[in-house]
Amino acid sequence: MNATAADQPRNHAPATPDAAPDAALPMPPALPDRLGPLVRADGRWVVGDAAGRAHLTFEREGLVHHVAGRDAYLVEWDRLMELGVAVTVDRFSSSKFGGLFSKGSGITVHGSCVQAMVRHPYDMWSAEFSHHRGFYSAREIVLLQGLLGVVVDRKRADLLGDDAWLTAAVQRVAQHHFAVKWRSADDVTAIVDELLARTS
Repeated sequence: MNATAADQPRNHAPATPDAAPDAALPMPPALPDRLGPLVRADGRWVVGDAAGRAHLTFEREGLVHHVAGRDAYLVEWDRLMELGVAVTVDRFSSSKFGGLFSKGSGITVHGSCVQAMVRHPYDMWSAEFSHHRGFYSAREIVLLQGLLGVVVDRKRADLLGDDAWLTAAVQRVAQHHFAVKWRSADDVTAIVDELLARTS
């Protein structure tokens, strides 16, 4: 005697749709893509607003200054003896006019700029850049100054032209919060020295 459909055993387990595990997982926090005026734009690191009149790019060959209406100017990494950034948290105070009132910022009549002591020939080099419309935090400015200054002081300025190294360095430094006082240069020096020690 043939069994009917009613006689067949039934599976009463409820059907479950295909799981989408990725959709249920929280998104990881975004890695920092800026440190004050140093920002990630078009796949490279840029100091200043690339849409403005002037900015600088970190290239394999060196630091390149771009100004509207002029040829780009390259400063090779091995020419750098000192490197710093003169900038304030807001756009007005970083302008050439506002800089006259920004005592201690190093801006004066130059506006926001990267400042360097260079060799071959020896000279003080200053390269202006456009401040972004938003604000930079004072903490980020201090961290950026420390990062650039220590790397050049340790005679490894060439690493600033290594995109992978600079990206990792910015991400590490940007996550640091000063434990005692935000102007502690020792904190930044220790972080950068640690990063350099891991570099072959």
